Amino acid sequence: MHRSGTSALTRTVNLLGAATPQTLMGATSNNLRGHWESKPIVELNDEILAACGHRWYSRQPISVSPVDVVRSKGMWQRLRETLESEFGDASTVVLKDPRISRLVPLYRQVLDEAGYAVEAVLTLRNPLEVAQSLARRDGMEPRRALGVWMRYTLDAEHGTRGMPRALVVYEELLADWRATTSRMKRQLGGYWPEVSPQAAAAIDEFLSPELRHHTIDLPGGGIGRAAIAGLLYRDMARTLSAQPSAAPGAVAAALSKLILLTGRSTSGRVVPSPAG
Repeated sequence: MHRSGTSALTRTVNLLGAATPQTLMGATSNNLRGHWESKPIVELNDEILAACGHRWYSRQPISVSPVDVVRSKGMWQRLRETLESEFGDASTVVLKDPRISRLVPLYRQVLDEAGYAVEAVLTLRNPLEVAQSLARRDGMEPRRALGVWMRYTLDAEHGTRGMPRALVVYEELLADWRATTSRMKRQLGGYWPEVSPQAAAAIDEFLSPELRHHTIDLPGGGIGRAAIAGLLYRDMARTLSAQPSAAPGAVAAALSKLILLTGRSTSGRVVPSPAG
């Protein structure tokens, strides 16, 4: 999800040994330390979402198959070539664009076809802090922002079921990246190189407390949108951090889906942003 610490996590995974894309988006006033995502992949994902009838801030389910849409629009080979151009012959890569949360079935298939063993790392951040960050960056109304957070969170969790995966809570990454990434690597499995003193120092410098611009307490209860988003956040943080193959609780997921089903459109201003 956008504004959820994906840039911080991606840079950390990069320093742990995974290659980033060749054509990185530059830093912006909203992300001074860089987005660590591919400009051509972000632009292509916006095109794919548009072809599916959506934008990055859409809250409704994607009712068509992105795989079928990409193939029918002649975009499959372009996506393959873009991935190859961005990552070359790197053996371990980290691919980040929050939009992929909504396009997991497509990326699972295209990356598998390209010969990658795909693993997913889900990033989770307090939804009220995400909403505040989206309001600051995009002028997005809080109710809408919470809806976008629910949609991305549910789609990413559902789409990555059955894959090797781990969940990283943003606050925990900033507080203790060593313990957080050790758990992540253990859950994903496979080979990870030893963290060099130079890499550890670079991560220490990068993950400073200043990265967390908003600190907001979640509601303790209730039935409003913020309370239900908080319920889903707590449920996923508790359950998937310890057991990534698990699914979030039925009550939290069902209430979030109900909010998305019954929520009305708002007039909150949205400036489409290319970066996460």
